[in-house]
Amino acid sequence: MAILQIDSTDIPAPSVFRIPQYDLDSADTQRNEEGYLQRDRIRQGISKIELEWHGITNSQLSTLLTAVQPAQVSVTFLFGSSNETKTMYVGDRNIELVKNHGGDVRWNVSFNLIEY
Repeated sequence: MAILQIDSTDIPAPSVFRIPQYDLDSADTQRNEEGYLQRDRIRQGISKIELEWHGITNSQLSTLLTAVQPAQVSVTFLFGSSNETKTMYVGDRNIELVKNHGGDVRWNVSFNLIEY
């Protein structure tokens, strides 16, 4: 299996693969009059996968963009020594033409996958 699958499609290996994790606090989380945090954490360990591909082909670009078209996707990714599967959505996509010499078109692409 590839290190990243979106809805069972093997995705080309990314150039950058980062997985920050976040906590989600309720709207009641705030600082009191003395400046101390009154925290109401409602969920922890929400994954966001930050991805970049450098110099990919038209075919690879098409694979990526097709995979992230749905509003919600199932993402299986390498995390530590095992694979995890999570329901995610895609953030903004950045697509940059970086090479077009003699018909050899290459692209840089980046986007984040964010856990529901």
